[in-house]
Amino acid sequence: MQFFYHKDSGLESITLDSKDSHYLFHVRRFKQGETLLTTNLNDMQIYSYKHEKKNTFKLIGLHSKVAQPKAYTHILLAMIDLKDIYDILPTLNALNVASLQLFYADFSQKNRKIDMQKAQRILQYSCMQCGRMKPLEIAIHKDLESVCKAFPNAIAIDFLESVETFENLTQQERQTIAKNGIIIGCEGGFSHNERKFLHTTQRVYALQAPFILTAHLVSIYIASLCV
Repeated sequence: MQFFYHKDSGLESITLDSKDSHYLFHVRRFKQGETLLTTNLNDMQIYSYKHEKKNTFKLIGLHSKVAQPKAYTHILLAMIDLKDIYDILPTLNALNVASLQLFYADFSQKNRKIDMQKAQRILQYSCMQCGRMKPLEIAIHKDLESVCKAFPNAIAIDFLESVETFENLTQQERQTIAKNGIIIGCEGGFSHNERKFLHTTQRVYALQAPFILTAHLVSIYIASLCV
């Protein structure tokens, strides 16, 4: 654990709720009386707190502002099984992805609604583990056209009807593309209408993977190529 997240980090004292207290003292085996490094994941500061009693900590110091690499990759992912989305959040966060832009594709189940509170909690724990000070952002779009309006220069990953392959691009080219957004379909790929739209309005790339990858694996794979 690189630091502990607490929304009130920076105040003279902080108090942990029962869930955070259990995680810190039982899961992380924090010892009573030790110094705890915390952050609020907002002001890019690390604070030192001294454990006083029970779940209460007193501020004893402020570390210098932490400088971190700029996040620039935007993953535009069709809504897939929620478990898969929750599973990829820590990895995308640790790979310094700037945002996960979810959209409802033709093959998405429209009744799937992400629990943003749960997602933020997952990202907080991820930041605590990897040391990232500003977690990736999550946004929801109603359909493919909406997310393309928000990211007009985004490219799409399609296993069919694509001439260029994403892996053949240089690292600099992939990073430039990542700033504009990378569109990934859901399980089953894009519908006929979506594919027609993408090949008309966006640039489309294929992958060199020997087999068709699931959507959440594509997201991680693409993010790793853009670091």
